[in-house]
Amino acid sequence: MLSRLERVHNSCCILAGLLLLTLPSVAQMEVGDAKMNLNGNIGFNYAGGMNGESSDHSLGFSGNGNLTGNYYNPNFLNFNVQPFYNREQTDSLFGSLTNTGGVTSNVNLFSGSHFPGSISYNKLINSTGQFGVPGSGVGLAEHGNTQGFGVGWSEGVPDWPMLMASYAINSGSNSIYGLQDKSTDSSHTFNLLSTYELRGYRLTGGYTHRNVDDSISNPLGSDEGPIRSNSSSNYYQANVSHSFPMSGAYGVSWNRVSYDYGSQDSASLSNSGASDNVNGTLVFTPMRKMNLAFDANYTDNLLGNVPQPILGSGTAINVTSLGTFRSFLVGADANYQLLKNLNVHADVNHQQQEFLGQSYGATQFGGSANYNFEHKLFGHLSFSVGVVDTANQYGNTGLGFVGTLNYARKVVGWEVDANVSYAQNVATQMLIYTTSSFNYITNARRRLGARTYFMAGVSGEHSGISANTGSSNSAERISSVFIYHAYNLNGFYSKSHGEAIFTPTGLVAVPTTLPTSIFLPNSLIAYDSKGWGLNASTLIRRKLTISMGYASYNGSTVDPLLSTFTKTELINGIMQYRLRKIFLNAGYTRLKQRISTPGAIPVNVTTYYIGFSRWFNFF
Repeated sequence: MLSRLERVHNSCCILAGLLLLTLPSVAQMEVGDAKMNLNGNIGFNYAGGMNGESSDHSLGFSGNGNLTGNYYNPNFLNFNVQPFYNREQTDSLFGSLTNTGGVTSNVNLFSGSHFPGSISYNKLINSTGQFGVPGSGVGLAEHGNTQGFGVGWSEGVPDWPMLMASYAINSGSNSIYGLQDKSTDSSHTFNLLSTYELRGYRLTGGYTHRNVDDSISNPLGSDEGPIRSNSSSNYYQANVSHSFPMSGAYGVSWNRVSYDYGSQDSASLSNSGASDNVNGTLVFTPMRKMNLAFDANYTDNLLGNVPQPILGSGTAINVTSLGTFRSFLVGADANYQLLKNLNVHADVNHQQQEFLGQSYGATQFGGSANYNFEHKLFGHLSFSVGVVDTANQYGNTGLGFVGTLNYARKVVGWEVDANVSYAQNVATQMLIYTTSSFNYITNARRRLGARTYFMAGVSGEHSGISANTGSSNSAERISSVFIYHAYNLNGFYSKSHGEAIFTPTGLVAVPTTLPTSIFLPNSLIAYDSKGWGLNASTLIRRKLTISMGYASYNGSTVDPLLSTFTKTELINGIMQYRLRKIFLNAGYTRLKQRISTPGAIPVNVTTYYIGFSRWFNFF
């Protein structure tokens, strides 16, 4: 039974909640030269939860607000602050699993001048998210805190070079339900960008520096503790462009990427490198129906770009020491509109590479035809087919094929559209490897009656390095939606398979344009995942909203030292009834999650709430 103090506390909360229904609204508030407006929702909830054999119940307030205003003049200083407290996440995949609090805010300074600036701050407490797994649809539920601070400034004086500068600090921590370990991350990013136009030349230059520190708990790998990593990267860029006769343009660009990272777990690893890239292009139209393009590119360390996308997420991924890897390419490209609906294309390029002490050279010849057809009876059809022939000093090395197809039309009341693309034996970043891929997506829609519709879609992709057996990635997804008046029913099924890199936000599929041999042994994770879900919702007389959903995910990974199996089941339901400015709210969420990693604890969490809220325009 409740104690006397608890009964008194609950009675006061109920009385205060009832008083909220009678509070009046006031007009905009002015304090000297400052003008402000505050509106939002204030509510009162009863919430409960069960975690295993334990349970808890509580009464409390919740709310969110939107404070806007300016000082002296909106172009001098304006601001926006959006606080929220104990808010049930009715718009979240994980519903009322946690009550989230926090604030988002920003201030704009001197926006009416040539030197505008901005300041932003955000903080989230006890928010829910997901550890992503490709093709899962749900992934693994996690919770944590995040915060960020940013400052920006720019200069835009006429006839001067434009300059923009920004600095941002972000940090966060999260934990997957069922695991004791917590992952933390922090990053610092500084960015400069300048543009200038001088006698018809457009000049651009930029610099970005980023530091990332992480302590990552790996739920899909060994039980040796979190992986600690730190990384820094620098990115420089400069380019110049100018118009060219015959409706053309030419330009030269340069960029440099340098990186330094390390990780400390069972074996400390570190790596660093840099890559310079120079590129030149010329495009013009010598004839009304013909376009010509020429380009040249030089890269002094092609593999230097490999870790950079991974560093962006704060993950240290080492590549094997492959020594010098230079690449030089020159090429020409021509397009000609042969007929109204038929365009032909031809290209030729020569590439020279140095790799593992060997020199490789190849010349590629390609051609394709693009056809567009549109007829009232047959619908819209466009397709492109082409071939690529590669030859080196030893002779012809192989013939590649590429093709795309787009189709859309009405068929017996159905609106159907489809896109299919195929590529076979197309060169990757390395001349000694080729890749193959197949992608498709198709959708069908039909009106079944008054305010009644049905839609369905199927999509998939398959890709892999031709010479690396077992290195392919694949994903398929089926989805459908049925709408009857104010009722909505939708569902999905998805599955995927491939090799991935572990990052703080989840698994990221390895691009199949890069051979897996460039990565250190045991640095990739093989994964399989399947997920499916259903959701039903309705809006009755624009006042009552009801939604209920179910989703399930099953996955397995091999890192390759340990096999891990994961399973997530989620039920989420919400209800909201609106009566003028008053809302009656209720929600239910149940999460069951199991991870076979040593030390993991099965999770069975149920949460629910009921309460009311009211919208106010305070001032």
